[in-house]
Amino acid sequence: MDISSAILLVLSCAVSFALGRFWKRSRDKKRARIAQAQQEQATWARGAEAPSKNKAKRKRQMQAQEKASHKTPG
Repeated sequence: MDISSAILLVLSCAVSFALGRFWKRSRDKKRARIAQAQQEQATWARGAEAPSKNKAKRKRQMQAQEKASHKTPG
């Protein structure tokens, strides 16, 4: 095996590895984006929870709701 074929083999392996990593990362990002959209849609479809009759739990619910409303996107 001469030098040029060895270099070509190494380059083709490196390109193949890089393309495989790129493909996997883009596929994972797409799956994560779809999963997040489904989660948001499920949360939206579920609607708001009814306030609890338990005073302490109702207070926690109100605090969580305030935190969610004050959270800035991004």
